Amino acid sequence: MLENWQGAAPHAASSLFAVAAASWASVAGGKVPQPYLDEFFHVPQAQKYCKGDFSWDPKITTPPGLYLIAKLFQPIVGCSTKVLRFQNVLAIVLVFHTVLHILRLVRERVDPQRPTKESLKLTNEENIKNGLSVNLDGKMPVSNALSAVNISLLPPLFFFAALYYTDVMSTAAVLLSYQIFLHKRSPAGDIRNDVSTVFVGIVALFFRQTNIFWVAVFPAGLTVVQVLERNEPWMQMKEKKPTSILQECWKTNTVYDGSVYDAGLRDVIMFVLTIVPAALRKPIVVLRSIASYVVLLVIFAGFVAWNGSVVLGDKSAHTATIHIPQMLYIWPYIALFSAPILLGPLYRIVGPFMPPQLKKMLGYTPPKNGPSLPELLPATLFIAGGLAAVHFNTIVHPYTLADNRHYVFYIFRILLRHPAVKYIAVPVYYVCAYLSIQALGSLPVQPENTKPESKNLRTDPPTKPKPCQVSFVLVWLVATALSVVTAPLVEPRYFIIPWIVWRLHVPYLPVSFTVRGKQYSQDLRLVAETIWLLAINQVVQHLFLYRTFTWPSEPGKIQRFLW
Repeated sequence: MLENWQGAAPHAASSLFAVAAASWASVAGGKVPQPYLDEFFHVPQAQKYCKGDFSWDPKITTPPGLYLIAKLFQPIVGCSTKVLRFQNVLAIVLVFHTVLHILRLVRERVDPQRPTKESLKLTNEENIKNGLSVNLDGKMPVSNALSAVNISLLPPLFFFAALYYTDVMSTAAVLLSYQIFLHKRSPAGDIRNDVSTVFVGIVALFFRQTNIFWVAVFPAGLTVVQVLERNEPWMQMKEKKPTSILQECWKTNTVYDGSVYDAGLRDVIMFVLTIVPAALRKPIVVLRSIASYVVLLVIFAGFVAWNGSVVLGDKSAHTATIHIPQMLYIWPYIALFSAPILLGPLYRIVGPFMPPQLKKMLGYTPPKNGPSLPELLPATLFIAGGLAAVHFNTIVHPYTLADNRHYVFYIFRILLRHPAVKYIAVPVYYVCAYLSIQALGSLPVQPENTKPESKNLRTDPPTKPKPCQVSFVLVWLVATALSVVTAPLVEPRYFIIPWIVWRLHVPYLPVSFTVRGKQYSQDLRLVAETIWLLAINQVVQHLFLYRTFTWPSEPGKIQRFLW
């Protein structure tokens, strides 16, 4: 029975998720049939487009992609508020399927032990014995299906599947762009892939301007790393002195890029000091590999020059500025929505300090490689930089404290309750950041390889899955910083794409277990994550639907809590 479920998991998850999204939209539409909050701007603008009126509401600062989609489907389904909202239900289902596909592509890149024709003939028990992390018949594992559900259930994203906001369609477009990037047969790509990259990238820019960093800068950075990296035994170099490593890398034009699992500040510095010279030695190769992303950047720059600003409409309320604490706020955001995923890194930290009896009961074993505790220097630099950022660069946008319908309002009331609170929060930001990065570097437990019992078993030694590299984390951090640091307003929705990209690359940590005499291997953290995200969504939805209130300035008008 469980074997049948493993094969049907993606289809079952897809159906259940679609039903959940449609049900949420139906309940929300029944309780809140009229446009609410930002829908007061989006719905009338879409309906104007549907009528052929392309005049612009200056209060809207994002591009017209949302309204062009409404115009496209208007001849078929009309343009009522209910129909417009339902388009986001379809978009969130598209997000689920795109995430599911991306997860498969990411696992193929990470785990070289994909199924062979011979391994597909074997039973689950035989595959597990030989270290294979895939299921029978090449089916996507339950882990992929659960991860796709969990990523699509991200509360600040799933909530807006029931309202007419830009975020769901914007996220879907960015994910489609990332899927195209992962489909590349080689870093150089081909003409068809380049055309698809530019087309989907432009579509993504029609939903949100900051998507440029995720459809151009982020994949361009990863592409440059792929072009310049060679499969060098970096672990052997790791034991050498930094000067020797640099000399060797510069001499052989090699990029030093290690695993996040046991990387330190030195590894980050070595990566930067080796990739820059390598890129300068191959400028033509680098430019050719990122040509499609350069085209997108040129198109975006042309738009900014033509418009006179990044934003449309009222530019005075959304003036770009430097807001460094945004890169502090993202870490508790990740920790909140991914708490079950961070239990592993947290366990490695607190494990050495547990009483012997508790260690024995939990089966604690010290990690063979990699730090169990944070390094002192990076922690000191992070906290010192964080303290400076919150002291000199904390920005509280007027909108933040003017609207108590948003949860950020209450967070900032806590941070501003006493002058010391924002400084006390910095070590908390660091702990969340450390756990989040360590979660990316977690190494899956490899089953012991046993002697083949069948002639169909692979006889070559199994290759360990490739862990997340330092280069990925740095490129992700750069793209995240570019997308949020220029925003003076703190919005949970601004962190949706950074969180999703982070979550897509969290490796699985399967645990072997037996059901009715048959052995299976799954990551049980994902089940806890599903329950956790469902609980958060239920609380948020309940508050939105049933915990209403009114303002003295607008008596009789119902107000609701939302992200």
